[in-house]
Amino acid sequence: MPIVLIFVATLIGGWLNGVEMRGRVLDDSSGEPIGTAGPAKVTHGARTVIADPSTGTFTFPDLPRESKVAVDAPGYLRQSVPTTQEEIRMAPLSFTIQVNEAGNPDKHIAKADIRQGTASVATLNDSGNQVISPYPGKDAKLLICAVGYDQKEITVHGVVGTFELTPGTNACPPLPTPTPVPSPSPSAAPSESPSASPTPSPTASP
Repeated sequence: MPIVLIFVATLIGGWLNGVEMRGRVLDDSSGEPIGTAGPAKVTHGARTVIADPSTGTFTFPDLPRESKVAVDAPGYLRQSVPTTQEEIRMAPLSFTIQVNEAGNPDKHIAKADIRQGTASVATLNDSGNQVISPYPGKDAKLLICAVGYDQKEITVHGVVGTFELTPGTNACPPLPTPTPVPSPSPSAAPSESPSASPTPSPTASP
């Protein structure tokens, strides 16, 4: 009888303390499901489930109610959340950009300059892509500049984007030349004031 009671207590305790986690992983900057750069992974110990890349939803059965899971996705800051949390919003860490020629996606545009405002933030590699880090910001505007192509302004959305440039002559304007910082002029050495001549002591009268 005691063994049966222990078994029943253990079974009921596990049922009461266990939980099936149902959640959704979203991009915190856009509010959209994570999956463009790769699906999110939810991990507890040695077990991992993959969130649906199109909806961001996942189901993780048989988890300790009071425990936490780790959530990872390419380009995002890792999150540690309780098993009771249904909506998981992940902060982007970087933006991966790919630039191709319009109408010819197999032609990657190498060495294109990526600007934000009046500053260059990245130069594309020979494959026409680059990771921009830190993240440029939610709905940030970037300008793509390449020799022989029209300039193109884009809006940052998510953590990865593919864009096309059209051959043309509407190139980006030159970046402003930074104003040189004037060198500090050497300060004049303080002139030494002439030391006062010692006053001769009066000679004692005989």
